Amino acid sequence: MKSKFHILAALVCAAALTACGGGSNNNNSTPVVVQPAYGAADLTPGTGTDTALAGKYITVNYAGWLYDASKDDKKGGKIDSSIDRGQPLAFQLGTGAVLYGMALSGWDQGVAGMKVGGKRKLILPASLAYGAGSRDALKDAAGKVMKDANGVDYVAVPANAALVFEIEVVSVNTVVPPIDVTPPGLVKTDIKLGTGTEATGGKTLAVQYTGWLYDSKNAAGGFKGTQFDSSASYGTAPFSFTLGVGRVIKGWDQGVVGMKVGGKRSLIIPPDLGYGAAASAKIPANSTLIFEIELVTVQ
Repeated sequence: MKSKFHILAALVCAAALTACGGGSNNNNSTPVVVQPAYGAADLTPGTGTDTALAGKYITVNYAGWLYDASKDDKKGGKIDSSIDRGQPLAFQLGTGAVLYGMALSGWDQGVAGMKVGGKRKLILPASLAYGAGSRDALKDAAGKVMKDANGVDYVAVPANAALVFEIEVVSVNTVVPPIDVTPPGLVKTDIKLGTGTEATGGKTLAVQYTGWLYDSKNAAGGFKGTQFDSSASYGTAPFSFTLGVGRVIKGWDQGVVGMKVGGKRSLIIPPDLGYGAAASAKIPANSTLIFEIELVTVQ
């Protein structure tokens, strides 16, 4: 958001601002998720001279799946693939590889020691993956769930999900290589799940937020570029708005819905759901944006 004034898009301008159940009879019971042990297995040994070490920038191709203990290969629904998108990922090893706003500490552990050309399979319990965080299925710029190379829809990542990754090291560098990683559409990632009242259309929400320009080359920093706005800039009072009536950018109306009080969510918002071709001193035209939003109250 450019400011509390600019966020009211409908009033300012025409610029366009989205476990399995247990068998208990107790509806308040929490299903127990059995986590696998961490595992790493080389599928193809690397033959390059450069080794992935902490502090170096590693460029990889990868694919990820939900962990499914019933499958021989442990691969459940597919969640993401740089190969499907044709966009390798570069990150600094030892700092927590970031995929769509959430760190994967299991990559730091699993990629270390790999050589260029090597391919390794990782099994990550939730504690080494997204933990209690969750993420919607990836969508394209039109808002449709993306598909893999076989035409099968990607799936969402629920809270406390174990994951499987196959990672191939493309290069090892001492400086970050110039690789752009641009999200195809709105990406919602829950950093912290709330337990209070749910945000639904027509409700008045109070939130604390910070917004950054999306930096496609800053994978190590969660793709956060220049910070352009924060509710903290206006004092301690949260920012209030009515959800779903066009009072904020479309990425907020679509991205905040479903949050619960106490929750914190990361949104990566493409230009058509942000400020579009409109520009300001802090936000260039056609900018992809990142927000972290904490839901304080719902009324």
